[in-house]
Amino acid sequence: MSLSAKYGKKRIAAGFALLGSVGLAIGGLSVDRSAQAAAPAPASSPAPGSPAPGSPAAPAAPLLQTNPFHSGESGFVVTEIRYALGPDGKEACPAGMSGGMRSLMEAYAKSPAGQRLPDEADRAYQGRMQRALNNTPDGKNICMNPQLGAEDPTWRMVSGRNIKVEGIDLDGVDPRTGKRQQADTCTHEEFQGTAGERGVDNQLFRMIGCTTGFQASGMGNGWQTEMYTGSWGIVMSVRGVDNTQNDPDVQVGIYANADPLQLSADRRALPFATYAVDQDAHYRAETHGRIVNGVLTIDPIDVRFHNFVNSMNEDRVLRAARLRLTFTADGGMEGYLAGYTPVEDMYDVQFGARKSRDAKGQLAPERLRIGTSVGRAGALGYTCNGAYRALLQAADGHRDPATGRCTSISTQYRIRLAPAFVVKVPTKSLNAPLAVR
Repeated sequence: MSLSAKYGKKRIAAGFALLGSVGLAIGGLSVDRSAQAAAPAPASSPAPGSPAPGSPAAPAAPLLQTNPFHSGESGFVVTEIRYALGPDGKEACPAGMSGGMRSLMEAYAKSPAGQRLPDEADRAYQGRMQRALNNTPDGKNICMNPQLGAEDPTWRMVSGRNIKVEGIDLDGVDPRTGKRQQADTCTHEEFQGTAGERGVDNQLFRMIGCTTGFQASGMGNGWQTEMYTGSWGIVMSVRGVDNTQNDPDVQVGIYANADPLQLSADRRALPFATYAVDQDAHYRAETHGRIVNGVLTIDPIDVRFHNFVNSMNEDRVLRAARLRLTFTADGGMEGYLAGYTPVEDMYDVQFGARKSRDAKGQLAPERLRIGTSVGRAGALGYTCNGAYRALLQAADGHRDPATGRCTSISTQYRIRLAPAFVVKVPTKSLNAPLAVR
């Protein structure tokens, strides 16, 4: 039976017209996760010191050349995500950089206990050094038990004055209500934004900004690679849009993506692909938003999304999360996703892997968790005990009324999104049987 006989000429013509108006979205549900093994060459990041999107001094939002909104609703998929940071090196860290594991190894090698024994092979000596530096005297791994580790005297926090940092104000006065946006915060020195605005809360940068692996081009800021292999993703929906320049009442959804990112032949994210949101309610967040002068913001909402490292899964959590996004000429958006990450969660997802899960949702083997944590510390230039203590010191959100100490740290992500079709029903991949073998 021909297509025209089965579906009718008018329906076929309408279907092709729709595809022509929004770009080809075919194949959006049939890509094998295992086939997406290579990371992309991400689009270039904004130059340091460029104006923060949506800030008072930022240029006006560009007029949309491609309007993704149909009947006031559109979907988006995150195609780039990284920590929003500040300047590298001496400007942010006049007291120098953190010493990390390399500094400890050098000090140990010069100590009496660190002297090589007669006839001690290289492998045996390195193993003895690793045990001495990574374990407590009674044999407990420090990355799994960072509270047992001594203070790291080589750790350095960002201390530069009047430096410009990426991000948005999280705890300032809301001009719509006259109330503080986050009341239960701890006093801390706020940063200046990249466009000169005041009040940027980015204590995660203060904590990691003097660590070699977390510089703007450091290895610690490259965890979106797993997103391009199909392990995880983030999608958004914006509904009720009457005007993309000014609209006081829109609905915004932020979801974990249930489908792998769809890529072009040169490993770039395709616009207008179809994605389903994660069916677990824990990974769905919906809130009210508004558009003012082309800038989308939202009322604070708790969000979480997946993070995969070495076949292990953790959750990236943001409490009281906010968006500040501008529309781009290609129909996408770019800007900041920011909020407060509980200190214990940030330690686990970025440093210690204490609670990382396997594919079945069970606690991953301890050897894998320890190996990942120790290896990451060595490669990125920090110590697990130093990172944990620095997180506690820099924490600025969600004050514990019993202790008076803050339990979360302001965290800013720089993101870029492409237009997409976002659905809430499960999608089916033709290659699903292959992906789960």
